[in-house]
Amino acid sequence: MEREALRDLPPEGARGMDLPPSSIPSPQAALLTRAYSPELIGSAPQCADLAEWLTQKGCETTVFTGLPYYPGNEVFTQYRDFKGGHEVMNGVRVERLRAMIPRKGSAKARILAEASFLLAGLWARASGRLKPKPLVISLCPSILTVALGCLVRQRDGRHVAIIHDIQSGMAKGLNMVSSGGLVKAMRWCERTVLNRVDLIVVLTDHMAEQLRDLGVTQDIEVVPIWVDTDRLYPEAPRVPANDSPTIIPAPKIAARLLYSGNFGLKQGLGQVLSMAEELQRRTDDVEIILRGSGAMRPALEEEIAARALRRVRVTGLLPPDQLRQGLSEGDIHLVPQEPDAAAFAIPSKIFNIMAVGRPFVTTAKPHSPLWHLQERSGAFVCVPPHDTEAFTDAVLRLVRDAPLRRELGARGRRFVEQHYSRSHVLGGLVRRLDALYAK
Repeated sequence: MEREALRDLPPEGARGMDLPPSSIPSPQAALLTRAYSPELIGSAPQCADLAEWLTQKGCETTVFTGLPYYPGNEVFTQYRDFKGGHEVMNGVRVERLRAMIPRKGSAKARILAEASFLLAGLWARASGRLKPKPLVISLCPSILTVALGCLVRQRDGRHVAIIHDIQSGMAKGLNMVSSGGLVKAMRWCERTVLNRVDLIVVLTDHMAEQLRDLGVTQDIEVVPIWVDTDRLYPEAPRVPANDSPTIIPAPKIAARLLYSGNFGLKQGLGQVLSMAEELQRRTDDVEIILRGSGAMRPALEEEIAARALRRVRVTGLLPPDQLRQGLSEGDIHLVPQEPDAAAFAIPSKIFNIMAVGRPFVTTAKPHSPLWHLQERSGAFVCVPPHDTEAFTDAVLRLVRDAPLRRELGARGRRFVEQHYSRSHVLGGLVRRLDALYAK
């Protein structure tokens, strides 16, 4: 690599493969994260997967998190009277800290909520509830959660920060902040905190370069998002049919398009509505399902009604045990993104989509992380952001070419099996921790 501080690693996506077996380097670990099960999307599934995997490998893992609310802005109903403070989920002890929920989508509201989580963690540390551990793993998009991790690591222990989003870049790219001073403060905070951890883990080489540009000098390694290929596997492609006896046959559906995830700013769902409007002008045999929740849902539903989009439905998220079946319902998946935020995050959902053998169309700039992933995998289609005609053309091409859909789906499945399976990626992460303790 061109930067000395980045270790000499094999090609992105192949890391963690074909390495000798290794044990967990620490018998005890704390995972600090705002995102955790039973939240269904975002970083929560990966955090739960990591904690459960460490526990299964013999590491006593305690998760410190908040009450679940994402992607909405209210605590889940079953947790509103939660008074126990902790629970055990799939063998993992989960300590729930009470912190403010960001009820607005602004950067300031999120910063205040993250600060309240930091304060709740400091109180738990002072009261003895949050005890120092020899291994601390903290998750960012909240850099203040990483700061908390710096304060609860044992003196001779290790602290690993896992970066899923670079907050300052996201805030600026999505125009969430109007003050250049606030962006500079966020960058200073990220640089200062991350230079105090022992190892930084990012999803892509591009994210590592972004952190270097911020002035981060600590060791950075790329560990991609993983997928449980044993739990998520392909079903037979849906066969369009309209054979049920009815007096007035409903229009036949040639393909079902599916978006599943958060309804937020960075997803750029307006691109899907513009594409749906153009698609409706050209054909009447395609259905679009928008499955999810989030701050933008009311505005999204209003826009669907204003545009009179007949074949667009908005539904809620499915429970975890229906994830595979739910993903398989889409013949073609849609993965829009706001281009100025795409350099600072990569949507984890794409690996689940590939695992179930479905193709997808995404909006991505040339040379962006998603664009490079498309070149490596050959499993999906990239179109320029906010180019409605290109988006619609790509979707229609897949709608009319079922063999191409099957081929792209098969490529995606092979790709995640080879490079992103859970055993390969998490096995590689543990070996990195071994090397960290050997220093």
